[in-house]
Amino acid sequence: MRLCYLFFFIALVGCTQKQPPLFSNNSVTVDTLIQKTPLKIPVSSQELNWSNLLALMESLHEIPYDQRSITLKNIKEEAIKLNTQAWPKDWDTKPIRARFNVFVTHVSIAADQRLGDDTIEEQSLVINKMKISWDIFANQIRG
Repeated sequence: MRLCYLFFFIALVGCTQKQPPLFSNNSVTVDTLIQKTPLKIPVSSQELNWSNLLALMESLHEIPYDQRSITLKNIKEEAIKLNTQAWPKDWDTKPIRARFNVFVTHVSIAADQRLGDDTIEEQSLVINKMKISWDIFANQIRG
């Protein structure tokens, strides 16, 4: 009887499927997708300092997926802080402020992680959308 149990467990262990690896090459592909969107640098202003926000956004492709949510939350806080500061009169117009609010919305979506099943790829798409929104805003400021 013991011999039957032994053979049963050997067969069970031998027939189980191999578990997939914890890390896949998919995250590397996603990181290169995030990196492919270079950021445009807007005109600088004494009132508004974009450097922290730009540095955080440019570092996203270097940060592993697991730790990226912290950086996205910092980007959101920085964008909200810039949105509440006094803007130069040239930039304090409805079209420019509306475009910045669209950027803040995309940052909020990326930071809040409202993602479905394929989180890594969805996160890269949301980050790219955020970066495109930033580029449109930067182009609008450049005039």
